[in-house]
Amino acid sequence: MRLPILLFAFILLMLNKQILLGEVRNVSFGFYTEKIQLNFNSDLLLLPKPSVEGKSIKNHYTLLLKTAYQTLVADLRRQRDAYALNDWLFYEMVRSATDQILNGRSAAEKNLLIWFCLSESGFDTRVTFRDQRVFVCVYTKDEIYEAPLIEDHDRTFVNITALENTKGGEAGVFLLDFSPKPNGQAFSFHLGGTSGIKPLVEKRSINFSFKGQVFPLEVSLDRNLVRVMEHHPLIDEREYLNAPMSEALRNSLLPQMTTLIKGKTGFEALELLTAFTRSCFKYKEDKEFFGRSKPMVPDEVFHYPFSDCEDRSALYFNLVKELLGWPMLIIGFPDHLTIAVSIPDFDGDAIEYQGRKYYFCDPTGPANSSEIGRLPEEFIGQEYEIIGQFN
Repeated sequence: MRLPILLFAFILLMLNKQILLGEVRNVSFGFYTEKIQLNFNSDLLLLPKPSVEGKSIKNHYTLLLKTAYQTLVADLRRQRDAYALNDWLFYEMVRSATDQILNGRSAAEKNLLIWFCLSESGFDTRVTFRDQRVFVCVYTKDEIYEAPLIEDHDRTFVNITALENTKGGEAGVFLLDFSPKPNGQAFSFHLGGTSGIKPLVEKRSINFSFKGQVFPLEVSLDRNLVRVMEHHPLIDEREYLNAPMSEALRNSLLPQMTTLIKGKTGFEALELLTAFTRSCFKYKEDKEFFGRSKPMVPDEVFHYPFSDCEDRSALYFNLVKELLGWPMLIIGFPDHLTIAVSIPDFDGDAIEYQGRKYYFCDPTGPANSSEIGRLPEEFIGQEYEIIGQFN
């Protein structure tokens, strides 16, 4: 009789173990133009709801470590590699996955799972909390603006779960005295396009004037890149100037511009590119149009009806780099951003930098003009800063 009893006890033990471990489930969700499918273990759903206080949050992380969490984290990282996601897009994917897995759960529980997944993916993270709210902070070496920041152990952490409500992320929060990966990697906010995500192509008909002639163009842009930038935190302006065009924009715009400058001297080609950014777009400052500071990457310049000096400088910088390859400086005045180009055998308003002369070629104005080598009168005599260069 003992053998059947032992066998029955063993079966019960294995059943209990299976219940504790849960089962592998699948979740799918739309991510820009892609459909992401992830596996996770249902034991993540069996944990008790934590209270929003230090000891309970620490304990919740410990309990998550006892689950079969590796299934989810491995799949997240696999999808990151498959779509070549930068850190920001990876965070967005983690957030979307968490919304699906913990559908119906509190925002605090979801943010705790986001925190856990980012930590176990190798990032140095922190948690802040207040009332019933939990915020996820990531260590970064980048310059971030208009975002809640904290300092801990000589490292700067950005509250990525309160970027659209900075006051909510800064007022009276408590920092959890717990570092899951104290030697973890920094989170990068580098702009790398939408990588391996299938583009959402948007077409635009535009035209520009050059020396009395109007040139019509048909261009395509990647709407996904515009959508990414809608929620991306504000970062150092050099990032926007160095941000690449999407493949859709690059493949539609550059061949047409190459045809237009064919047979022209380098000086004439630069005049045409300058006329393009000056006359092709309507001008309006960010705060007037968006209600906030909103630097654009090149695709956004073609998507939105208005742009300003920063946006046109980013596009112009890309065009001159791609089509002429001439050395350039990015020059910042107190209220203006412009470009200076090293033009062979030319004389005009210039600054000398590292033994080379650079001539002002303002991508913004005068409107409907192709004149280069002249600094707009309102900026003559103003102090400026060289914030970047090419070649």
